[in-house]
Amino acid sequence: MSTHRRTLPLADFIGKAVLIAVTAFSVLLLVAPSLIVIAISFEPRAYISFPPSGFTLRWYQAVLENRQLMDSVFVSLRTALLVMLICLAIGVPAAFASVRGTYPGKAVVNAFLLSPQMMPGMVIGIASLFFGAYVAFRASNTMLVLSLSVFCLPFVIRITMARLAGLDARLDEASANLGAGPLETFARVTLPQLGPALLAAGAFTFIEAFDNVTVSLFTSDVRGRPLPVELYYLVQFESSPVIAAISALEIGLSFLAMLLIAKTVGLDRLGR
Repeated sequence: MSTHRRTLPLADFIGKAVLIAVTAFSVLLLVAPSLIVIAISFEPRAYISFPPSGFTLRWYQAVLENRQLMDSVFVSLRTALLVMLICLAIGVPAAFASVRGTYPGKAVVNAFLLSPQMMPGMVIGIASLFFGAYVAFRASNTMLVLSLSVFCLPFVIRITMARLAGLDARLDEASANLGAGPLETFARVTLPQLGPALLAAGAFTFIEAFDNVTVSLFTSDVRGRPLPVELYYLVQFESSPVIAAISALEIGLSFLAMLLIAKTVGLDRLGR
């Protein structure tokens, strides 16, 4: 019995050590490439080198002075905002129907709504391209917004569903018993409770639509390419740190979005 008791703490210690090592290694794989990109963006020489030989902000200035890159930034910002609004407008009612609705084939509808999340972005991009060609609808900003909306919609649905599942439906029933209509109940009872989930869903959708390259590559207009596609073509013909600078700005945008959520909502409350 005493040997068995000594074995259990040893097994727990080994398990915790392995878990910590795997977690640290995973974090390193995720964070290290971003830190390297940020470091390269300060390289004073006109080619990519790590570690950098000095410090300069000339490449950030070059980004701001590059008209083509800035146009791509505005295209991506406009696209991401439209995709976020479309996904919220469709995803929230869809989540309500998935969680609180009762109708035949509910499981099939839920699987259909969430299926884009199971597919690679390249598959959705190619499918959108072929479908657009079939209906004589060429690649354009409209097709870009629609295809990214299809790809990002499951993010909103899943986060909203998770939050709705944790809400007490009796609060809505009490509101109805007190004479409030469905819209008033939603606006004054349900929506405030969904606030953290909607903010998180909107932020994730915006970041994904802004940074997505696999879908955008097949559906964007060549005369108004979003930033990820512009960088994809730029990296093939140029190796200056200006690429690292614009990438570092994208990393900063994503970090600020997550920081905003952490300060206003709390990361531990996402989806709860």
